Amino acid sequence: MSRRTDNTKAIFVFWCVLSTAFSVPSSSPTPQALEDELYTTRRTAKVVIDLPGAKSKLPLSVVNFELKSTTTMSSESTTTQRTSATERPLYRLDGSNGRACILLEVDALIAVKYRTTSGEDQEASIYVPNDATVTGNCESENTATMSLKWNAFMLLWSFAKTPGGERWYVEKIELTYNSSDRHFEHIDQPGKTVRVSTAQKHSSMLFPTPVGKSYACEGETKIALTDGKNHATVFLRDMKLQPFKFKNNNFATEFSCTSLSARGFRDETAPVAVGSTFAAAVLLTITGYAAYRYFKVKKVKYDTME
Repeated sequence: MSRRTDNTKAIFVFWCVLSTAFSVPSSSPTPQALEDELYTTRRTAKVVIDLPGAKSKLPLSVVNFELKSTTTMSSESTTTQRTSATERPLYRLDGSNGRACILLEVDALIAVKYRTTSGEDQEASIYVPNDATVTGNCESENTATMSLKWNAFMLLWSFAKTPGGERWYVEKIELTYNSSDRHFEHIDQPGKTVRVSTAQKHSSMLFPTPVGKSYACEGETKIALTDGKNHATVFLRDMKLQPFKFKNNNFATEFSCTSLSARGFRDETAPVAVGSTFAAAVLLTITGYAAYRYFKVKKVKYDTME
């Protein structure tokens, strides 16, 4: 009986010792446990720091995208405006070989005068559009034509060469239009086909240029058109023109309208008149001298016979 009691006491003591040993870590943390606890704290802190950082990146990305989009749109808008401000319409007529035979680059405006039903004089302004239909004929060696057609309008250019073939020039510019077009508000005579041109000046030569060169003129050139009753004006701005082409599809060397030669050949009326007068004077002188010699010799022979 005493032995059993001693065993029971020994077990109780052993249990107390074990309980004490296992309860020590809970009240006094070991270094390893402390390190684990610190490591866990650092990870938690890192996560807390990363989350705001991730959120802050989203607005920055959106701002950058907006800035990039704004810059791109601004650049495209500027390019479009610059192109429309500097680009001039190019009208081209091809020959039977498929190459350009007439090239016209110009910003053209037509001003047509008309009278309204109330008796007032008005002026309609019509721009020659970029997409005007180009037709014509350039098969002849010394003459060519090109027409620009759009809506109720047609602008005809007639080209020719001088008799020696050294220069080409514009022989005639003619505008044909229908008076019922929307540009002529309250016109007094609608439904008529009107044709005005430069044909009134038969001896004039427009834009005479050496063959093989292109005529170029910056600024604005005014060409008056009329049929004696109706009047219009063609404004040609920053023009470059060349008919009778055969080598390539580009303009040849420019012949500027500001040169002395260009100004000297704009109108051939004076040279033709002077030349004609001089020829007539020479002819009269020769005729008079011949008549004088005839009658003088005849008189001498008559006196000798007597």
